[in-house]
Amino acid sequence: MEGVAAGRVTDFAGEADAADASELRDFVPVKRIALVAAPTHKARMRVRDDLATMFCKRVATKIKKAKAELEEIRLAEREIVESLIGNYRTVLKHIDEGGPAQEALTKAAAMTAEVRQALEGMDEEAPVDEVATRLEGKVSPAVLALVKAQVVQAGGFGAVTRAVDGFGGFAKQYEQIEKVSAHHGNFWEVLLYGQIGRDRAVMFDLADNAKLKFTATSEDSRVLDALAHARRHQAARGEHITAFTEEGKEVDISFATQNWRKAVVDKTGTGQFVRRHFEAMVFTALAEELRTGDVAVVGSEEYADWSEQLLDWEVVQETLGSYLVEVGLAEPGESAEFDATFFRRQLEDKLRGAAAAADAGAGLR
Repeated sequence: MEGVAAGRVTDFAGEADAADASELRDFVPVKRIALVAAPTHKARMRVRDDLATMFCKRVATKIKKAKAELEEIRLAEREIVESLIGNYRTVLKHIDEGGPAQEALTKAAAMTAEVRQALEGMDEEAPVDEVATRLEGKVSPAVLALVKAQVVQAGGFGAVTRAVDGFGGFAKQYEQIEKVSAHHGNFWEVLLYGQIGRDRAVMFDLADNAKLKFTATSEDSRVLDALAHARRHQAARGEHITAFTEEGKEVDISFATQNWRKAVVDKTGTGQFVRRHFEAMVFTALAEELRTGDVAVVGSEEYADWSEQLLDWEVVQETLGSYLVEVGLAEPGESAEFDATFFRRQLEDKLRGAAAAADAGAGLR
């Protein structure tokens, strides 16, 4: 039905719904085909509408849950902060003097003191014979001492790692830190992926070009470009994805709020995005663009590109004169060309007339 006006398709679909088989046989073949195709076309449009609406509603629900989670965090903040402080104190005790990490360092230093003293000042490229001479031929015991010292040192730092594992692991600690940060900055954005993550595959499926083909209704395609970048890295499971396209151009996320950019851009400045926050930001922005009409769904009705539904100016000019008379913007028989300049001058004249009447005490009519 490409090229057929949306209103005509709707009329055909309505006519086909009202007609029975015997009535359809009475139409000429071309119209009969049009009447059969129109309801199918409308049904496909409704399916696209339903999918786009489902996507928008799902995102809205996830945002609502993320904000509700933020409120719960506010209530539980004291418990989380106390837990983090306790965990931090334990880690410090493991690293501080007298702790396992420092004890391991001291022990490792003592185990290698003799070897280090013997090799002090030696050139890095010194021959093996010189090393053996300095160690008085005891090369194997020296190497063994160094290896044992490394094992002891690794064990000391392993105690710190085991302490963190006892708190639920590094990921759990980072998650709690993000929750506290979210509270202090009204930062619900960092919590959104925790809601979306469970339905990540569904969200990507709904935003798939095979089901819904998106198009920008203006020259601004930043959100769709970001969506394409997210799709390219859909199979990624790591913490980060690159912030650059395949052509080496940085992905533009200037459409996002400051909170989103703060969550998405990797703080180490290595040209990477935090994957989970980037995906959540893209889904949120796409739902908003669909809602406002800045992004359209090809073949949809409710989410159609409004700019393609505008009449050609030549068609408008044919009925413009009678329409202006009907709405009171022109007098019958008036032939002046109606454009933006004329419309503005007309409004200014009306405003001056109303202001003069008000100043004269006649009041507005």
